[in-house]
Amino acid sequence: MVATAILAALALLLGTAAFGPAEPASAAVAAGKPVKPPKPGGSTELEYAAVGDSFAAGVGGGSYLDTSCYRSANSYPRQLDADANKRLVSFPACTGASTVETLAQIATISTTAKVVTVTVGGNDVGFSNVMRNCFAFPSDSCQSSIDAGAAIAASQAFRDKVAGVITAIRTRTEPDAKVIVAGYPLLFHLNSSGVNTRYQWADEVNAETVVLNNVIESVAVGTGATFVDVEDDFAGHGIGSGSSWIVDWMYVNWNTAFHPTATGYAAYANAIRAVPVP
Repeated sequence: MVATAILAALALLLGTAAFGPAEPASAAVAAGKPVKPPKPGGSTELEYAAVGDSFAAGVGGGSYLDTSCYRSANSYPRQLDADANKRLVSFPACTGASTVETLAQIATISTTAKVVTVTVGGNDVGFSNVMRNCFAFPSDSCQSSIDAGAAIAASQAFRDKVAGVITAIRTRTEPDAKVIVAGYPLLFHLNSSGVNTRYQWADEVNAETVVLNNVIESVAVGTGATFVDVEDDFAGHGIGSGSSWIVDWMYVNWNTAFHPTATGYAAYANAIRAVPVP
């Protein structure tokens, strides 16, 4: 019974299909600061929308705004909402969302959004399977889970799905809207020998994450979006480092494992801030 409960909790927030797109009403909990008056010269805050999976929702960041998608007050979208030039008006990002669920999220975002961020793709390549079979409950299925994810990431079908998300955002929003695709951090710190002392498969999963990010970046650039690579931003802060920005499976609630901490999401926000917006 205990093992069953743990597996259910792991599946809950590591990305099974049980979580579909956020409903518009639940997305409203993320409405951040109130509308500000126009700034001198007539300029106002840019309307901002955030879609995607658990990394976009802020799982691991704590201070959750809901229990359906586990959007966090410390997520990178909410941290960006604090900026003087942005106002978060749509936040349907949801735990477990693949490219399919993210497409459904897009239908709920404001059509007048000038900035849209998205992190998506990890669930398509089996993030939860790899985390479960390689780290949470290591099994003989670890390598096959990694190989299956790698095959999906290398496929044209996956590229088409990511491209479809970006195209749908462009169709939904105004022509001059800035679409920013944020990639994934490397979850594990490797020592000088290239290994993680706690997790056997850490180096291979890191390597496959680099491949996944490269594919997503290629698609993003090819569709006119801006890609934000956070690998360097998290360097030295993976699980096993002296200052980890990733929640370790061994020490906390199952539901937040292998996701950034609030500090990690601050690094995400800072990386996205470097992108010029309209």
